Amino acid sequence: MLSRLLRLVLLCLALAGAAPSTLAQPLPVRIGYQTGDINVLLMYAANTRLFEAQQLAVTLVPFPAGPAMLPALAASEIDLAWMGEFPAVTGYSNGMPIEILMVERLDATNVRLAVNPAAGIQSLADLKGKRIAASVGSTSHNHLLHALKQAGLRQEDVTIVNLAPANMPPAYLAGQVDAALTWEPNIGIIEREGARTLATTRSLGMITGGIWVSRQAFTREQPETVQRFLKAWRLAQQAYQAAPREVRQYEAARVKQSADEFDALIARQTAQHPGFEAQLTADVLGAPGQELDARFVRHLRGIGDFLLAEKRIQALPADWRGLINTRPLQQFLAEPSR
Repeated sequence: MLSRLLRLVLLCLALAGAAPSTLAQPLPVRIGYQTGDINVLLMYAANTRLFEAQQLAVTLVPFPAGPAMLPALAASEIDLAWMGEFPAVTGYSNGMPIEILMVERLDATNVRLAVNPAAGIQSLADLKGKRIAASVGSTSHNHLLHALKQAGLRQEDVTIVNLAPANMPPAYLAGQVDAALTWEPNIGIIEREGARTLATTRSLGMITGGIWVSRQAFTREQPETVQRFLKAWRLAQQAYQAAPREVRQYEAARVKQSADEFDALIARQTAQHPGFEAQLTADVLGAPGQELDARFVRHLRGIGDFLLAEKRIQALPADWRGLINTRPLQQFLAEPSR
């Protein structure tokens, strides 16, 4: 009953906030998302028709991970993409005309290093000589290098087993790796099999999260579509604050977990979803003209340094400002009717 009432209220709010002149024709938008990550708000917005209420004709395009979206963005096969920071920095550094519109989620403990108790790993220093599953060139790889550095170790002191997140639980169960470093839901599966958490994003002094990326041409040529998307997303954020379990049910169903299991997964992530106003602060993407000083943008530049050292990119971007575009958010916040 609560779920139906919540959907009805949000639908009424969505329709009330849209000007009749803009509702004549649904605007198409193709959204890429990662099936191997957690997409609470996206699944809620799609299943409760928040996009349709804003007269958007949304096509969700699944990808196993963020890097697989880069060719689709380059070929204009998708318009918006929910991904991690690493593929976004990789694509932009390699000359792709893409930009970050907002930070959708910040995670303190979603990315974790879990170890097999039987492997004799009690501390980060004990990783020496062990087989560790990580996705090379990704957030998990970067976390692993930070963990090794804290222990006074180098990459050469361990054996990195390069695996996609979905392949890590089978490898752990088969005894092919001694530890794994990845994110939910797969790190949770490994922990349920008895692995012990040794490190998290927070314990390593790092930050990470999910972002909304757009083709620059799409943002420029379809400003009304972007504004309608932002309206739907704002409503999804508000619904999550009002009734979190109701909002989570759709993503819980997608990853085949009960409500209690999924609530526990969310708790393990320690995630926050910055509101639109928070996006324009120094902790996230920065005030207009001050983006390069913002914490998350400094984090992106650090990723660039990592990717260059790992030879995943040939050079750093000449101008990082082109990767950040908060103008659509600024426009949204400047129009009370939105």
